[in-house]
Amino acid sequence: MNDITFKLGSINPCGISDAVFYIPKHYIRRWPTIEDDFESLMQGRYAEYDGDFELQQGRWWSLLYSTQGKGKISWDYQGETDCKVVVNHATLSYPKLTEAIRAFAKFASNGDFVFCVKHDGKYYIVGNRDYRATVTPNGDSGDAPGSTKGVTIDIECPDTTPLPTYKGKIVLSEGILDCDTDTFQNFEDMNTNRIIDYTERIEGGDTLRFEALGKEGRIHLEGTGPIVMEVSVDGVNYDSVDHEVEFDDGVAVAPFDFYLGDHVRISATTLTKVIVNYNDLKTN
Repeated sequence: MNDITFKLGSINPCGISDAVFYIPKHYIRRWPTIEDDFESLMQGRYAEYDGDFELQQGRWWSLLYSTQGKGKISWDYQGETDCKVVVNHATLSYPKLTEAIRAFAKFASNGDFVFCVKHDGKYYIVGNRDYRATVTPNGDSGDAPGSTKGVTIDIECPDTTPLPTYKGKIVLSEGILDCDTDTFQNFEDMNTNRIIDYTERIEGGDTLRFEALGKEGRIHLEGTGPIVMEVSVDGVNYDSVDHEVEFDDGVAVAPFDFYLGDHVRISATTLTKVIVNYNDLKTN
């Protein structure tokens, strides 16, 4: 068994960050792995996910603000001897009654979500591939000037690991958060590993088909009319990708999170140029 030590006098902050990330569980296409056996712990593998959450095409994590000093994460155990399971908890506090938070409350109360919460420099997952998370969002207008108001969100989810840590990437609408280095990179500021001009491969001036080489990047399009973006995974029929892209003076730029081997089809009324900037290429 590994030694469990503590350095006296070390910095040991409490509480959680004011930035919490969440996503409906059915948006997750593939989960990272986690070791659940005693031998792994003996060999120095700790209670953390290995790899990234891979999402459905056109999906990303969303941000939920939580007032510092009113949120926390915790766990407890339940069940009989030899059958115990951990229940992970998070409590969040949103300070106002808005349309966005009420819409979240409406769907989260009977939905199944995954949350990523930052504490003491690390990111923790509350949510599980096999167990449903229970979300209880209670609202309060406050009863006097300066009194508590807003929405208190209580989350709990059974798991095999007490608050597993996550060092992978969180794909957001504007960029990517690397939970290992705790750095955020905007799509527009990404350094590209490969840039491919597909102009010569546009078929009939209105459709482009290509195979994705990386999992993140941007597509530069020139043409006219509405853009239709479709993806085929493992040779399955093409499915539309939800996106908000329109041509502006004949030019449109869109972020993407396609995965290695996905077949992509882009069409518009008239499509004259397509350049794809690939980031974070997968080589294995």
